[in-house]
Amino acid sequence: MGILRRNRSFLITALLILVIGACLFGGVVAVRVFAVGSAAATPLPAPASYNTVSSYGITGYAPLKLVPTAETPAFIKDRLQEGRGIVLLVYVDGAADDMAMVQNFDTVKAQYGADASFMSFEAHSTTELGDTLTQLKVSDPPILAVIRGNGEVAQLYTGWIGEKVMEQVVADAVRGL
Repeated sequence: MGILRRNRSFLITALLILVIGACLFGGVVAVRVFAVGSAAATPLPAPASYNTVSSYGITGYAPLKLVPTAETPAFIKDRLQEGRGIVLLVYVDGAADDMAMVQNFDTVKAQYGADASFMSFEAHSTTELGDTLTQLKVSDPPILAVIRGNGEVAQLYTGWIGEKVMEQVVADAVRGL
């Protein structure tokens, strides 16, 4: 009994630390379990804008389809009526990264120009696209949209992408993947 009496204050302090630690740990676990349970019960709505798609394409986003309307320009309507795919690039003239994308676009166009229609527009001339960008839910260049002949958007990028990614995306769309 002499040891317990001598170390009584130490043992009480150690026990108090253990009890408080267990309470904190239990509280954190309870909050995390509650957060996971409430997140699963309320699904997140799909974002209204695809401007944040970035270099990963539209993975995980709701599918998009380009449907010709009265505001859709004739050169896009004609390609979709023919069932011909469209590769659309919107860029900012003079921006170094965008100009690199234009060069990559031209290289890919040389390879796949017979299989799809390639169109590039400087950001100031996007009014020529009518409601196309609105249907794609994007507005911030650079924009690369790969649209299949039936109007389905195969891939949509709102950020810089390199030539290899651009080439692979176009090749996949041309092959119907």
